[in-house]
Amino acid sequence: MNPDHFYQHITKLATLSPYDRYARLGKFHTDLVMQYLDVVRSVNEDDVQQLGSNNRPIRQTIAEIAEWERFTILAAGEMVSGVLWPQIMDLSGYIDDEGHRHSFNNKNDFHAYVQDKFASCPWTEIRELALHTATAIHTFFTHPTLLSPDTLQKTKKQAWLLPNGLKLSLPVGWYLWMTTIEREALAYATELNQLK
Repeated sequence: MNPDHFYQHITKLATLSPYDRYARLGKFHTDLVMQYLDVVRSVNEDDVQQLGSNNRPIRQTIAEIAEWERFTILAAGEMVSGVLWPQIMDLSGYIDDEGHRHSFNNKNDFHAYVQDKFASCPWTEIRELALHTATAIHTFFTHPTLLSPDTLQKTKKQAWLLPNGLKLSLPVGWYLWMTTIEREALAYATELNQLK
């Protein structure tokens, strides 16, 4: 998907009522995640060694998406239990595979952590993580018994400056869902599309 088109679509969805937004965003996410999962399933080790538009191996981009989704799954659990400002919003509360808790000063610190974590990880493990996290986060957000429109709506407001210059102000639950879709959609468009 063209990034400009993506941000125009997200901006329109943000203006809808919570229940309409939920239905339309759910369909949008389902369509995109199916494309994303199909490509992740089909590529091999040689494919993902190619450099993407950011001059890093595509496998690294996929690992970052998976780890952001893992972090967002932790946040989703917080929101399901009534937390209005999940720790991810302060880049804290990340729990690694061993159960250790981490906080990060900024997104670059998180990306450096992920890069180090997956530097020597086989593609098969990254692929399995990516498939699992994309499926799990999609399930969290599209099943109203987990994160309902009301649950997403009652979280605290978050300002989101889009690359096209527009600024959205919406509850953090919606923001986390939209940024999850953003990563999958734009990685698919800019990085993974060349592997098809």
